[in-house]
This record gives sequence, structure tokens and C-alpha cells, in this order.
Amino acid sequence: MTTTASKPATTATVPFWPLLAIGVVTAVFGIAVLVQPDATLRLLGLLAGIWIAGLGVMRLVSAFNKAQGLTQQVLDGALGLILLVVGATCMVNTARGVMALSVIIGLAWLLSGFAELLLGLMARGRARLGLFALAAASIVVGLLFLAWPGLSLHALVLLTGITALVLGTAEIVVALQSRHAQVVPRP
Repeated sequence: MTTTASKPATTATVPFWPLLAIGVVTAVFGIAVLVQPDATLRLLGLLAGIWIAGLGVMRLVSAFNKAQGLTQQVLDGALGLILLVVGATCMVNTARGVMALSVIIGLAWLLSGFAELLLGLMARGRARLGLFALAAASIVVGLLFLAWPGLSLHALVLLTGITALVLGTAEIVVALQSRHAQVVPRP
């Protein structure tokens, strides 16, 4: 009788610090936008550019985490570069109009949602469900921004602030839950 030893299944862990940092940056962005709801398009464009560039930097930093697989590192690096370029472009051309800004923000939400979806596919347990929920919410918000790019400035400011605050807070919660799950020994 022959027995074969199978490799133990590897489980991906949710990267605590990058997800926490992204959540904090996103929540702070949401608060900043809500504190100044009558901000000009220039201020909104600048804040959105800083936020998107900040997300890009966090993804680039995450790409150098050798604990992740090569696929995740490449994905984080590519997404980080794209977000950094989009953020810088948004900061330089802040007066292009609500439509262009809405498309940029919509694409940023979509990219973030797809990244969270891929993280969710590699995660296990409650973190997986949380990442799927974040991904779905980010993708829906991104699609809404792309479907109605002509939103008024005030609606754009409120939607951006509220969604960034809610999704940033959710990202922080998922990061903290994943950190707790990694620290607690499993029986």
C-alpha cells in the first residue's frame, strides 16, 4: 500500500499594516472632505489627488513585503504605480471639472475594490468575508461615479466624504480583525 503525503495548504494572511494604513488614509480623507463640504473643485481635486497618491504609496510599500506571494507583490506594485500616477495627475490638473474628477475617483474606487477582492480570494475566515464586503462596496461606489460623472460638486463632495469615511473605517476594522486573528493561537 502506498501513501502519498500532500502539501499542507497555504493560507494567505491579510497584510495588517498596509490595510490599516490604507484605511486610515481613506478615513482621514473622508473626514477632511466632510469638514469642508463647500470646498472648491480645486480643493477637492487636491484632496482626491493626495488620497489617491497616498493609496498608491501604501500599495507600493506593500509590494516590497516578501511575506506575500510574488503575484500579490506584482499586483500591489502595478496598482501602486497606477494610483500614484493618477493621484499626481489629479493634483496637477485640479480644475478640469467635476466630470473628469468623478471618473478618476470612480476608477480609484474600482481599482481599490478589485485589489480588495483579490486579497479576499487569498484570505481565510472572517477577514475574507470582510474583504469581499469592502470589495463589493468599493466596486459599487466606483461604478456609481462612472455612471453619473456629471454629479453636482456638492453631491460629489458629500458622496466622496461619506464613502471614504465608511470604507476607510471598514478597512481599519478588517485590518484589526485580521491582526487579532493572526495573534490568537488556533487550536
